[in-house]
Amino acid sequence: MTDNNLVNRVINPSSPWKLPRVKYRVWQPNYARSAQFIKALIARAEEGDAEAEYELACYFTHGCSDLSGKTIVKRSVRFAAELTRRAALRGLPSAQLALSTLLEYGRGIERDPAQALLWLKKAARAGNGSAANNIAILFREDGNARQAVKWFRLAVDSGDDDALIQLGAHLYWGIGVRADQKAAVDCFKKATKARHITEAGRDDAFFYLAVAHLEGKGMRQSSASALKMLERANRDNDHPAAARLLKLLSKIRT
Repeated sequence: MTDNNLVNRVINPSSPWKLPRVKYRVWQPNYARSAQFIKALIARAEEGDAEAEYELACYFTHGCSDLSGKTIVKRSVRFAAELTRRAALRGLPSAQLALSTLLEYGRGIERDPAQALLWLKKAARAGNGSAANNIAILFREDGNARQAVKWFRLAVDSGDDDALIQLGAHLYWGIGVRADQKAAVDCFKKATKARHITEAGRDDAFFYLAVAHLEGKGMRQSSASALKMLERANRDNDHPAAARLLKLLSKIRT
């Protein structure tokens, strides 16, 4: 069995970004702040401070206790949504991104996917890389890979280093753009050293570099280097695709 066939047993070339994931429990914040802190934040919010409004929205989303455990902010997703909307209207990109999510799923506010997309675009045009990345994913899910690539590039330019992985996948497999494995490898290499990237994204970057080493596309073919990259991707035993590829490689080499 060739290395290319091995890769295709783990990755679907038509959607190579769809990798199996380990399921984790959703983290729920447990805020502990002083009453004075919250009062000061409320005062700033009442004066029209967008950042204060958005921070206050986070406390109302989950509720907040003081250092002794006494509740000082009672949970209210509706008021949290209203505070987020106010901050978004004042032009805060992070609040605009958050508001788009609330509108998309109807959390504390009436569901409105069309408005969600408008706020997402506002956040992206204000330089929020995560918003641009989300737009790219929406276009991809709608089957418009060319537009997805355009927005992934914008996300990268806006500082969203996780978007490097997505852009690299499109370049490597030539989906929505002419295939350019060397450019794809450059994206993956940058992602391994990026500062603003999730650990899951960094692991994916090492995984895709392993694929490039196995296939000899965009870089020299080297099974030994591929093994090192796969081991790095799965060093916390939390990357199922890397683990599966490692297992397949071990079978044909023993």
